[in-house]
Amino acid sequence: MKFKDYIILIPSRLGSTRLKNKPLIKINGEPLIVHVFKSVQKSKIKIPILVATDSKLIVDLIRKEGGNAVLTNKKHESGSDRIFEALNTFDPEKKYNKVIHLQGDLPNVSNSLIIDLANLIFNKKCIGTPVVEASPDELEDPNVVKCAVSFGKESPCPGDIGRAIYFSRSKIPWGNQLIWHHLGLYAWDREVLEKFVSLKPSPLEKSEKLEQLRAIESDIEIKILVTNEKPIGIDTKEDLKKFQNWLKLKHN
Repeated sequence: MKFKDYIILIPSRLGSTRLKNKPLIKINGEPLIVHVFKSVQKSKIKIPILVATDSKLIVDLIRKEGGNAVLTNKKHESGSDRIFEALNTFDPEKKYNKVIHLQGDLPNVSNSLIIDLANLIFNKKCIGTPVVEASPDELEDPNVVKCAVSFGKESPCPGDIGRAIYFSRSKIPWGNQLIWHHLGLYAWDREVLEKFVSLKPSPLEKSEKLEQLRAIESDIEIKILVTNEKPIGIDTKEDLKKFQNWLKLKHN
């Protein structure tokens, strides 16, 4: 099996500032985190899935669905810290050396994007993450993270791979280039993840409030994959409606 040493980690915490108890919000009768888990469970990559959470309620929900979940420290400030604790609890023997780091508020990440992420770090000690072309309404939105990427050519296409130069909440780079919207999905080599969480938050990370910059400031390579997919992130009531509409279209 090509991905035999891979595991999927999904961090999920109750402390959302914009949507109270976000993972437990019911959509079509099921909590959001269950939608996420079931969506990933359908992936054809067929590798273990582990939910890392600060809530016993979420642990119980996932286990009721036949899945694995680990209760982690409530004080973690980032998803990477949370998944690292869960990974070491679940797999102290280090059977799994590659981590696909999804998000607990992205309920429709496709099978193909998960596989592309897994391939992005295959036999490589780095971080991998996807970008998609930003839409005009996202360019000035500070909630949409942008990424400046070196591709070695002027017109990258879906499937092309580049190297991250910088991440920002501002529109970057200046000029007429494509602006890339960074999607919050990652693939980690386990040694790289361990090194990353051992580092203190960096000055640029604190300024932009983006932990990816800690890696860049520490010379950890971040490989960028261009995709044309844009999973729905649930941060607002409008996002909930968007996902509900997506579900309706999917089942019609």
